[in-house]
Amino acid sequence: MMKKYVLLGFAGAALLTATMTGCKSDSDPQPAEDFNQLKSLVLSDFVNVVGNPLYADFKAKATELDNAVKALAANPTPANLEAARTAWKAVRVIWEQSEGFLIGPVEDDNYDPYMDTWPTDKTRMNDLLAGTQALTVEYLAGLDNPDEEAELTLRGFHPLEYMLWGADGNKQAAALTAREKEYMTALSADVLNNVNKLQASWLPGATYFGKELMTPGAGSRYENKRDALEALANALIDICSEVGESKMVEPFQPNNPAQADSTISESPYSHNSITDFRNNIIGARNVYLCTYGANGGKSLSDLVKANKAALDQTIRQKFEVAINSFDGITTTFEQAIYTQRNQVQNTLTALQSLKETLEGELVPYITQYVTD
Repeated sequence: MMKKYVLLGFAGAALLTATMTGCKSDSDPQPAEDFNQLKSLVLSDFVNVVGNPLYADFKAKATELDNAVKALAANPTPANLEAARTAWKAVRVIWEQSEGFLIGPVEDDNYDPYMDTWPTDKTRMNDLLAGTQALTVEYLAGLDNPDEEAELTLRGFHPLEYMLWGADGNKQAAALTAREKEYMTALSADVLNNVNKLQASWLPGATYFGKELMTPGAGSRYENKRDALEALANALIDICSEVGESKMVEPFQPNNPAQADSTISESPYSHNSITDFRNNIIGARNVYLCTYGANGGKSLSDLVKANKAALDQTIRQKFEVAINSFDGITTTFEQAIYTQRNQVQNTLTALQSLKETLEGELVPYITQYVTD
């Protein structure tokens, strides 16, 4: 919106600018007109800068994974196995970052459990491979009861991880059986089908979640802008909680070191767990800052900075501390829970501090300042 200003003359304008700058504090409210516009821009920019581009990349990487797995099944060479592993890790980067905003269809339509239920059950997978059940996409799609976790562990990223790396992380391409090839191609195709549906749910069509988020109210699952903005903020809290109170804690057992169990970590066959966790928090930071790739937009950070610059700075710093804390873990997570327990605990402490600030200050800020 264009604004009109009364010309004061150079000296007068400079004096006024200096005075206003010198008196600015966290308690000075953002002009209502600008703040109202900012609320809308935060939602629309999140969809257009982060959500839609990330899901487009997710689709592209899932397609590459599916093609690489098909190539491996058709020609099981060491080079093709390495290419499939590389593609699996590449798509995991995008997926784990997307867990910074597990809102809308990914949660409501169960795409998350369909693709990323863990830990796997090697006995169930081996029994399936030893049986006669046709290992097709249709069979996997029928494993769709979100209340049956044991069933869901047979589909998604982690059974495919097991096929590509094996129980000891040293699978050989020449050792792949016909049943394993059948299973892995069904798994990658099933993942791609779910990614395609998830991406489409944000675009114009039967669901069009992107519009629901950008224009809350009638026809949206969000009643108003505050409801939608709180959903984004709560998504940040949720992923900090998932990583810092579940994903890392359950294998680590901070109060019972003797019960530490690397077999129940998120990606134990590929030893990709630390990368998974870090990308979860990078994804959350992307949401807070509205950045993805080389692009950026108006963000929750801008919204907070408008009235409480010190709080925004605190949240930014805590994101950096939490993300950088993973660098202190210099071995695989599966080893670190036994040999680098102090370093693992440092990360858990940083995540807890970040979560407490998001929960105790970011959400209350939105509740206080966003009134519609």
